[in-house]
Amino acid sequence: MKTLLPLALAAAILTGCAAIQRAETNSTEQLLTASGFKVLPADNPQRQAKLAELTPNKIARQVRGNNVYYLFPDDQNQFVMVGDQAAYAKYQGLVVQQQISDQNLMAAQMETMPGMWGGWGYWGY
Repeated sequence: MKTLLPLALAAAILTGCAAIQRAETNSTEQLLTASGFKVLPADNPQRQAKLAELTPNKIARQVRGNNVYYLFPDDQNQFVMVGDQAAYAKYQGLVVQQQISDQNLMAAQMETMPGMWGGWGYWGY
């Protein structure tokens, strides 16, 4: 029984970490889609081999001739998101906007927490 508890705890932690990773991947994919990235399914052996060469869930830069492309492989769902320089620049702008939005939300939540100002309330500065 004593060995079962640590194993169950480790499994719960790993499951939680996987869920967080998947949520981050989904968020990245949403921003990439909004930026103009296109989804290319790994629907043939050649594309599957190329997908396997890329680091999963990390944006990679590739140069083909005079063109620069950015690739985001999702090995779990077997596709690659591809965008050009303009789409990647738009993605970077959306990431910054998302970070600012998250910080503003956190600040607003902290201001409304009852114990934040020690019972004195918000002083306005």
